[in-house]
Amino acid sequence: MTSKRFSGLTMKPFGFFACFAALTLVQILSGCSKHGSANATHQLQQSFQAAEPEVKQGIEAVNSNLKAGNYTEASKALAPIVTSRNLTDPQRQAVGVALQQISQAIAANPALDTKEMYDLRLKMYRAYDSGKRF
Repeated sequence: MTSKRFSGLTMKPFGFFACFAALTLVQILSGCSKHGSANATHQLQQSFQAAEPEVKQGIEAVNSNLKAGNYTEASKALAPIVTSRNLTDPQRQAVGVALQQISQAIAANPALDTKEMYDLRLKMYRAYDSGKRF
């Protein structure tokens, strides 16, 4: 009799965990379709298409690092672009998606949130929010 009770009790937490995992997976998949790396990199590439060659190089570095999941290097490449120029509306939107992608990666892996990353993100968010040069 105890074995039946025990198996019933262990199934409830397992069922709860399975339901929680399924809901989390749905949220992740729906979030990726809106803000995934393909969308951020494509928007960045398109919005900076007419930029100066050195800025375009910086965007290429951002995109390759985002695709590789190297968010620290992506932030290092993006920060000077965001903080040193006035962005057009499409550029601001693309940068916003990239910043959101970086923030989501940090939320998923808090080990990425080093002091350097915090400082870079703070600098970029301040410049992004002000809409002006830093």
